[in-house]
Amino acid sequence: MLINSDSLNKQIFRIHRITGLIAGVFLLLLSFTGSLLVFSDEIDHTLNVTAFHVKPEGPRRPLNELYRTGASAVPGNPYLYFLRLPQAPSETVVMRAEYSADHKIYIYLHPYTGQVLHTRSNKGYFTGALLYLHFTLLSGVNGSIAVMIIGFLIIISLLTGLHVYRKHLLKVLTFRDRIEWKHRSRRWRNLHRVVGVWALLFNLLIVITGILIQFKVVGARVGKKPPSVAVNAPPDFDRAYEVARGGITDFTILGVRPPKKAGDPVVFTGNAGESRVLGEYNSSVSIDPASDTIVKKLDFKTAPLGKKLNASVNQLHFGNFGGVGLKIVYCLLGLTPGIMALSGVLIWWRRKYGVMKRRSGR
Repeated sequence: MLINSDSLNKQIFRIHRITGLIAGVFLLLLSFTGSLLVFSDEIDHTLNVTAFHVKPEGPRRPLNELYRTGASAVPGNPYLYFLRLPQAPSETVVMRAEYSADHKIYIYLHPYTGQVLHTRSNKGYFTGALLYLHFTLLSGVNGSIAVMIIGFLIIISLLTGLHVYRKHLLKVLTFRDRIEWKHRSRRWRNLHRVVGVWALLFNLLIVITGILIQFKVVGARVGKKPPSVAVNAPPDFDRAYEVARGGITDFTILGVRPPKKAGDPVVFTGNAGESRVLGEYNSSVSIDPASDTIVKKLDFKTAPLGKKLNASVNQLHFGNFGGVGLKIVYCLLGLTPGIMALSGVLIWWRRKYGVMKRRSGR
C-alpha cells in the first residue's frame, strides 16, 4: 500500500511531537544538570578548596604509607586505589574505595604529612550528587535504564525533527529565518525551529555519546559480579612506581590500581602525550609485583582507532578536552535541549488548547 507524502509527513511530525513530549521533562532535567557538569571540576574545587590544595612541607610520603592510611580511613575491605597522584606541589592525593557501582568513598590525603584531609561518598557532595542524578535519576539501575530509553527517544525526536524542518535548514543557517519575537503566536514555533537547527549536530553528539556512556552505567549495575576487594598483602607501590615511570617515553603517572586478585599486576595509568580528547588515564604500564618487571604497556598514541573512539566518548560528552572557552560553548549548547523541550511543549499546548478555545468561541 502506497502512502502519499502528506500522510507520511503528518506521521513523522506526530512521532516527533510524541517522542518530544514524553522526553520533554527529562530533557529539561538532563539539559540543566549536563550544563552544570561541564564545569564539575571547577565547581568542586571551588566548594572544597581544602580537599584539593595544601601547602608543600618537604618530601612527599611514600605511596605504601599513603595506601595504608587510606585503607584505615574507610570501613570494611573495599577495592582501594590511587585515583589521582599530585601533579603539582600544592595538590593532594585522591584515593577511591569501591564498595559497589552505587557506593564509593573518596579519601583526600596530605601528600607531605599523610594526614586524611577529607572523606566523602560519591553522592555526598554537590557535583557527585548531580552526576548521579544525571545518569541514574537517583534511582540506581532502574533510573539508569530509564535514562538510556529517554536517550533513544531523543534521537528519534531529533531525526524526525530534521525531516519536519528540512525546508528551513538552509534559511536558518543563512540567517534568513529568524525568531519573530513580536508575534506571540509564532515566537515559540520560530525559536523551536531556529534553536533546533543550530543545535542539531551538537545534540546528536551529546545524545549518542550519552547513550554509549549509559550502556556502561547500566552494565555496572546489571548482571555483574560483586565488586573486588582489597588484596590481603598490598604490593610495594614505591618500588613498582620507579619501574613503571620509565616504561613509556614521557609517561606521566596519574593513577595506581593494585591487583584485584593474587597474581595480577599493579597497573599505573596516565598520559604519554596523547590528545586530551582521549582522556588522561588511557596509557598504562603493568608491573608484576613479585619480580618488579613490566608485563604489559600501552602507549595510547598507538592504540587502535576503535579504542581511541571509545576513550573519547566521555570527553566529547562533557567537553573536558578543551579550556574554559570550549566549556562555556558546551554549557550554552547543553541548554538547547531544555529550550527545545520547553518550546515544544508550548507549541503543542497552543495548538491543542488554542484550537479548542477558538472552536468554543472564547
